[in-house]
Amino acid sequence: MNKNTTSSIVRRFSFIHCSRCCLALLCAAFWFLQADTGRAAEDKTLRIIGWEGYMDASFAKGFEDRTGYKVVATYAGTSDEMFAKIKAGGSSTYDMVTASGDLTRRLYDANLLEPVDLGKVPNYAKLFKLFQKPPYNTFDGKPYGVSIAWGPNFLIYNPSVIKEAPKSWQIFYDPAYKGKVSINDYAIFIADIALWNGRKDIFNLDQAALDELKPKLMALRPAIRKFWTSQGELAQLFQNKEIVMAWGWPVTMQTLKKSGFPVAATIPKEGTTGWSDSWMILKGSPKAEIAHQWMNYMLEGKPQRQLVEASGYWPVSSDIVPLLTPEEKKEFHIDDLDAYFSQIHFWETVKNYDEWTALWTEFRGQ
Repeated sequence: MNKNTTSSIVRRFSFIHCSRCCLALLCAAFWFLQADTGRAAEDKTLRIIGWEGYMDASFAKGFEDRTGYKVVATYAGTSDEMFAKIKAGGSSTYDMVTASGDLTRRLYDANLLEPVDLGKVPNYAKLFKLFQKPPYNTFDGKPYGVSIAWGPNFLIYNPSVIKEAPKSWQIFYDPAYKGKVSINDYAIFIADIALWNGRKDIFNLDQAALDELKPKLMALRPAIRKFWTSQGELAQLFQNKEIVMAWGWPVTMQTLKKSGFPVAATIPKEGTTGWSDSWMILKGSPKAEIAHQWMNYMLEGKPQRQLVEASGYWPVSSDIVPLLTPEEKKEFHIDDLDAYFSQIHFWETVKNYDEWTALWTEFRGQ
């Protein structure tokens, strides 16, 4: 074999070798590009589990247009459901949660939360003072949540059937309304039974206290047509005329009003329980940065206004005040916020919750 032949073979081999290398590099680059594109697409979502009304498209769209991130909502009917789903999936499934005061401490104690960097939430300063570092989302001196909205648990009724606003929760026991009442399928309701029966520390009920209240709870069972688990379900019960009264939230009233169904609500003389909810970031979420942007956005006046319109929940940011009518300011107690807030028994984390759920399961099974 002469030198020219050898050189030709070498060149051919080098060409084939280089071609193969280039092809391998192109394939690798294509694979990495595809993988990166997939990751980028995945990164453009903010996954939130929480109560109905808090991720409504009317205000979520403004955030999506501003940031390019899509808000993906998972709705739950109770704090128990949220806690179970978060424990099962964690930050691999959800980035944030809308937590009421009966859930916030449970999440913190289970090491499922990231602290909030208030430097990334400049609108935090616009919160009404009583929502700044409240005890239900501040632990060991650190903020773990940002308030969303709040409100009381109402006695909702059909005014075409019940002509006058009920003065007492005891109306639920009236034989005339047997099978015409609905309540949430949620053990925290036991605190309401305690309140109606004159107890003061209604979230601190040991087994002896639960045993004392048990007859009062069980006596309510004949009145219950159905235990609701979503606001849509409760609204449907009213619209189908299966019930005439319920223990419920403002979002149901908004739904019924929009449909033209007659609805009214009151807080009877015994008082009521209530909720003050918080945005919280789940530990390990890769979207912590965008979660902070969402919390900051939701304290702006326009999104707060849209949240109120969509849900009927009561606002927490002073930025909304210029956007409210005089009637709305009165309804939301803007001018006597601290005094009104102090009268409501807001949900708290129950220490012996297993005992509460055991009693509730017995009640449900009657």
